[in-house]
Amino acid sequence: MRRLHYLDPQLLGLDGHYFHYCEEAVRELSRREIPVSIRGRQGCRLVCAGVPVQPLFSRDIFQEAWSDATIWALENYQNLNRAFLAELLQLRPEEFSADDVVFFPSLIENQLHGVAQWLGRLPAGQRPAVIVLLRFLNQAMDYMRARPHHELISLHYRHAARALLAAQPRSLLCADTAEMAAAYREITGLPVRQVPIAMEPFAAGAPTAAPAAGRGATVVFLGHTSKLRGFHHLPPIIERAARELPAVRFVVQLQSRAAAQHEHLEPVLQGLDRLAGNNLRLVEGPLPSDGYFSLLGEADVVLLPYAPQFYGHCSSGIFAEAAAAGKVIVVPAGTVGARQGEEYGLGVVVAAGWNPKSLGEAVVHAVRQLPALRAKATAAAGRFRQEQGARAFWDQTLSALPRGPVAAAA
Repeated sequence: MRRLHYLDPQLLGLDGHYFHYCEEAVRELSRREIPVSIRGRQGCRLVCAGVPVQPLFSRDIFQEAWSDATIWALENYQNLNRAFLAELLQLRPEEFSADDVVFFPSLIENQLHGVAQWLGRLPAGQRPAVIVLLRFLNQAMDYMRARPHHELISLHYRHAARALLAAQPRSLLCADTAEMAAAYREITGLPVRQVPIAMEPFAAGAPTAAPAAGRGATVVFLGHTSKLRGFHHLPPIIERAARELPAVRFVVQLQSRAAAQHEHLEPVLQGLDRLAGNNLRLVEGPLPSDGYFSLLGEADVVLLPYAPQFYGHCSSGIFAEAAAAGKVIVVPAGTVGARQGEEYGLGVVVAAGWNPKSLGEAVVHAVRQLPALRAKATAAAGRFRQEQGARAFWDQTLSALPRGPVAAAA
């Protein structure tokens, strides 16, 4: 391979899954001495594992561009793929060769067809191999399913995936959970390879010391201020746990008050502000990698109260990093994390439902059983690190790339 081009329209700021994913994926490529270029969102001024991120993309992949509530899915598909193609065409064709690989870690149907069209416009002998990671089942979301003709999204995925394979047979469609891979095999009628999640705690420090007799344990919530992350459940979870375990301490990353307000979560913010004190420390704003991993290292229990409707298919980078670090984790039933906890024998406590009562009970159980759960989590972490993480991801994706002949120039 001459070079890998990492193209991610979600890559913008220091905080969150997209930057950590990029940093760990690129760090592993550097270990292999594979040159990397990175393109992210306009306004991005990051350096990722020593590689500057060059701004290119103007939109979040979930941004919409429709005017008619009946044909919204068609308008999104046409307008957004056209816009994505226009941005890809800003890349100089001479940057690419048939010996290169282009990796798209964050696309939905509204960009995927633009990729196919872009490849078709490159000189045949310069078309790189392509890896597309399918990470989101956006058509299964409640707000999408409430709209008319939402079933068009799956047809658009099928159309775009087949156009991609027609433009570049040396393309690999993959997903980092078994659930997501199975869903997209059915949707596209094409092979979709299950691959590891390229997340692991390279920067994590030494494990925290066990609190005496399960008291004084630290429960940490990290990540976006979103209902999909269960952010709105946090105040009653904290109140319930604090009543039963007065010495328990919560640390909550409040990544963006503006994002919470956009989701109409002002009462949740007020509840957290009211609870801040002996049992709750709020960490405001985005976190750079060292701050993120420092907070992860502080955790005795990592609380991931994620919505099963989304995380029943989708991976969680925080879950992967916590599992690899040997942390005790709380997740709801019906999520990928619950399935992986059982599969790997991790120290995972599964809440019976996605509601404050069940999640609060699971947190209390995790703290009371912390010594046994910590031992279980530590024992299972080695296998999880071996089978997941950036090294396993690149081993599997690069070896799985189709080896067909390079198209001859016309």
